[in-house]
Amino acid sequence: MDILRPDQILTLGLFLGLLGLLWLVVKLKAPGILKTPGISRFANGGRIRVTEAAALGPQDRALILAVDGREFLVLRSRGAAPVVLPLEARP
Repeated sequence: MDILRPDQILTLGLFLGLLGLLWLVVKLKAPGILKTPGISRFANGGRIRVTEAAALGPQDRALILAVDGREFLVLRSRGAAPVVLPLEARP
């Protein structure tokens, strides 16, 4: 009574090989991954990106968006329209 048959070993080897290949692809693309608290997405060189995000309460969020080099404060609350305020340029 064999515990592992050769076809099971081959299947496991192929699965681990594909998993290793996927890990390598993610490692090579790692410099393009943004890690913002609460937000994780790939950086694609787009015009809009979330610079910072903070929870103000259980239903309220504050976000700083960078759009074409300008920054905006976005205040979100459940059940209300978001408020967008331009931020002054930092010296």
